Amino acid sequence: MDVNSDNEVGYTIEDVQLMQNNGKINTKTGAAEIQEVSAFRRILPQVLASCVKHLLILDLAISISFPAVLIPQLTGVRNRAPEETLWFNDIQASWFASLAFICQPIGSTLSGIVLEELGRKKAMMIVNLPHIAAWLMLYYATELKTVFSANILLGLGVGFMEAPVLTYVGEITEPSVRGILSALASVMSSLGAALLYIVGSKTTWRNTALFASAVPMITIVCLTFVPETPIWLLSKDRKVQALRSLQWLRGWVTPMTVKKEFHQMRRYVETSNYCRPCQRQGIKCEHPKPTLGEKIKQITRQKSLKPLFIILMCFFFSVVSIVQTMRPYFIQIFEKYHMAIDPSLMMILVGVTAFIGNITAVVGIRIIGKRKMVLASMTSTAVFSFCLAVYSWRIFPYGLSSFDKVDFTGKPETYTPIVLFMSLAFSTNLGITVIPWVMISEIFPNQTRSMSSGITAACVHLMYFTSTKSYYSLETSISLFGMISFYAFVAIAGTLFMYNYLPETEGKTLEEIEAHFSDNSLKLSDHKIRPTTVTIKR
Repeated sequence: MDVNSDNEVGYTIEDVQLMQNNGKINTKTGAAEIQEVSAFRRILPQVLASCVKHLLILDLAISISFPAVLIPQLTGVRNRAPEETLWFNDIQASWFASLAFICQPIGSTLSGIVLEELGRKKAMMIVNLPHIAAWLMLYYATELKTVFSANILLGLGVGFMEAPVLTYVGEITEPSVRGILSALASVMSSLGAALLYIVGSKTTWRNTALFASAVPMITIVCLTFVPETPIWLLSKDRKVQALRSLQWLRGWVTPMTVKKEFHQMRRYVETSNYCRPCQRQGIKCEHPKPTLGEKIKQITRQKSLKPLFIILMCFFFSVVSIVQTMRPYFIQIFEKYHMAIDPSLMMILVGVTAFIGNITAVVGIRIIGKRKMVLASMTSTAVFSFCLAVYSWRIFPYGLSSFDKVDFTGKPETYTPIVLFMSLAFSTNLGITVIPWVMISEIFPNQTRSMSSGITAACVHLMYFTSTKSYYSLETSISLFGMISFYAFVAIAGTLFMYNYLPETEGKTLEEIEAHFSDNSLKLSDHKIRPTTVTIKR
């Protein structure tokens, strides 16, 4: 047998170890020994691989936040370079701010299909190419059409990133660390936005774009040092490469050390690709592998639709939150509350508080789990939204909008809204804006994980586009108090939904999660995932 042939079937872990001769052999029994490694060494490679993936999140956050740097300079609001020749009017600025959101769903939908063919690692490398091109186009742009073309590339690139970055961590990590390593993405996102704002405040938008181009270049280099996911390799019948990948990810150990986990992965990949009748009968499936069209049909089945519905509702309550939707209008909103600090400083404080909330979520997931963190986040968001609505009702005249001009002469400055807005920023980032992104990597079945992740990301970007675009019309129609009241009721509804339907996936294997959603006897409200063992008759 040729050990280098990835498609060769029939290997056992013992065969591979003896042929590779990279494990210890007991001279008395002739058996391979299990290599003992510390918990630190076992987790370290998973952390390293996850951090490399999170560089994509850094680039994603920079791309999404870039309009906040470019628009003020091209509209002449502030920091415009004397030699700059390009100008934006208000309509052009509006299109630049929203154009990427329209393009992202296209990239997200296509990324799920491409991901399944290329693999997670190659996909994560390729998605950097349009961003490198876009950043360089922006740096050298002499016409507005080049600026808009680059923005389209950024939007498509962000969309293409969704499926690989959401899938990779879920497939390389152990259940005990999957949640916390996935949640680090939110911290990296906050870091990317903050980094861009700092650089953008010190230099021109062109130099900021040049700085941003270094991130995808560094990401490509770093990705060459991490392995492909064992699960994807097994799905392509590349057992030897899958074993080597798992050895790397579990502390650079011998094959016998990961024997049990490797067999579990093989069983999971094998049974998840069985056709539905064979799964029900518990027998080995000999039918041909499903085509692309058949894979798309898989999304309409219960084990895909149930998690898709739950995760989309989680994102709905995340997007329609008081902090997320109001973000573009923070300055004028803060002015209406006549706070005791400058609105610009207040916006920074809200950002810092959100960052602290993200870090707390990362730690809290490991301690109390995802479900309790989301419930704590939604409940506190509902409470503080209701308190802010009551406060707004007391101080605002009937029908006041943040787009109206108000004379504050003789009115005292207040501290109450400072506390309430910071509390809201912490509450929303404590769980509801973080954990849905974490769960994408684990809640979908293996057969449809890539496409379902892409579809989910596309729907989320459409939610962001709709909520941001509709904010002006809604607030001017029902007033600022009315908008905050609306958000309070949405948060209450979100708390009830999460309590009744959100399962606890922390510490659960991908096989257990898929088995839970595949069980037709369970209702949507049966949210407890139980340990399971799949036995296949051969």
